[in-house]
Amino acid sequence: MHEKEFVAKDGLTYTITINATGEEITVAQSGVTLGVIDLKRVSNPRGPDYYLITVLDLEKCKRIGLGEASLRHHQQVFRLPLTANGDVREGRRSNESQLTREGILFIQKMRAREVVAAEDFHDAFNEDE
Repeated sequence: MHEKEFVAKDGLTYTITINATGEEITVAQSGVTLGVIDLKRVSNPRGPDYYLITVLDLEKCKRIGLGEASLRHHQQVFRLPLTANGDVREGRRSNESQLTREGILFIQKMRAREVVAAEDFHDAFNEDE
């Protein structure tokens, strides 16, 4: 596990924890989990592996810098690109596969800040498929 203490915009200290595989980031304060980001490591035969963001569940701790800090911490630890496509869920229990407007804006902001790379769908299918 990889932990980092982070002082958010609200002045409080939070703990960002990434599991050993890099596929789960949790955000907690005083031992209480407030949010989670799930990722999937993707093997890429044409380049470096990367992590695909599959769940953004930061409702209890949004707009205070924790989402960006969590993703940047992941980059520092694993040194692989992060990406997101249109199939990111807002929460683990959500049956929906679409982000809300806020989630979409968050991913757009992270792309603009070069924290999250754009998903490249070119050559996604080979000629045999």
